Amino acid sequence: MKYFPFFMKLDKLSCLVIGGGNVAERKLDLLVKANSNITVVSPEFTPYITELSNKFKIKLLEENYNSSILSKKNYQFVIAATDDRELNMQVAKDCNQKNILINVVDEPNLCDFIFPSILERGDITIAVSTGGASPVLARVLRTKLETMVPANYGKLAEIVSKNRIKVRKKMKKFSSNKIFWEKMLNSKFLELVLAGRNDDALAFLNHQIDNFDESVAN
Repeated sequence: MKYFPFFMKLDKLSCLVIGGGNVAERKLDLLVKANSNITVVSPEFTPYITELSNKFKIKLLEENYNSSILSKKNYQFVIAATDDRELNMQVAKDCNQKNILINVVDEPNLCDFIFPSILERGDITIAVSTGGASPVLARVLRTKLETMVPANYGKLAEIVSKNRIKVRKKMKKFSSNKIFWEKMLNSKFLELVLAGRNDDALAFLNHQIDNFDESVAN
């Protein structure tokens, strides 16, 4: 396994993006979704990046990159997103010297971490990666998954989340909680949610909670 996949909260982490063009735009679209604390350095910025900075409080440093920028703030990770390969390589070198995680766009051999192709369904996030070998293939696989995981799976996750504590309090045995949800997610409850019949799904779920027999299930 070239890269280990894990999900991290970015709202308490600081990120530095090097570059103010189209390449940086794509990365910023992802970072703002995760509420990361973002600083972007570039001698100039696209109108879209300026718009993002105003909307999401992104700090823009209108200057050329130099290694001293890395010392101005406690950056947890850096993204080199310019079309200047030599500059991107220098950023990677500087980050390695300071033990800062680095991603260099389209240069997987210089990356400590990479961006997967992402499919979102509410709180459900599916990430597909080829370890940097073929981002296009990762996007093709994501497209296939889009047809296999309908949008209503996001609503399914929401309903399950809102009822987890209710189910846990109802069960006397720890193992019953897992058994109950495995049963629900392979039952009429799943079919009703995916069909958009949320009220019927909730009625069915509540009935199952009230009548679940732990002695039989275990």
